[in-house]
Amino acid sequence: MTRQRSTRGSRGAGLAQTRALAEHSAALVPQLRAEIGVPARPNGRPALVMLMGFPGVGKTHCARLLAARLGAAHVATDHLRSRLFIAASYADEENHAVFALAEALVDELLAEGHVVVLDATNLVARYRAPMERVASRRGVRVLHVLVVADDADARARLAARSVARSDSDHSDADVAVYDRMRRRGFEAPASFVELRNGPDLAAEIERVAASLP
Repeated sequence: MTRQRSTRGSRGAGLAQTRALAEHSAALVPQLRAEIGVPARPNGRPALVMLMGFPGVGKTHCARLLAARLGAAHVATDHLRSRLFIAASYADEENHAVFALAEALVDELLAEGHVVVLDATNLVARYRAPMERVASRRGVRVLHVLVVADDADARARLAARSVARSDSDHSDADVAVYDRMRRRGFEAPASFVELRNGPDLAAEIERVAASLP
């Protein structure tokens, strides 16, 4: 009985927090914007660069390099989640709160003319759809980028995370999550470019950046 009450109490606290976030989203967007570091001025035509990929492939590292190359804003859902929730549960309500704020932030940046690099797994079409609709409303191009890496490298990164996590690593995914997501597979968009995280990463970043006019 004690455990059941504790679980219900935790769920209730989580729901209360997500409701509070929804009520204060207008104030949270400027705060989160300041934390991610937005370029002082837009660089080029606005666009949404939507990264996709399994855990452990190095999406966030690639996103940072790509954002620096493009002069873009880097919006990472794992980072937003870590700032909004002390102990992430990945419950539906929590996911909704995280992505609703991410959408509001991306919408504001696109409206100002920025290129935005969106850093999330984005492997399922229905999860990509809300951000794609944001870009459509703003009349900006969406470039889908699938980040891939050798299976051994991805597993090594995830194993290293379980031993020691860097301050810039906000993901909770482990090898079990990686295997589960690989079994579910990837729902590919109509078109996308592939970015391989490996020895030739610098050249890969250049190639992908060149595909965005």
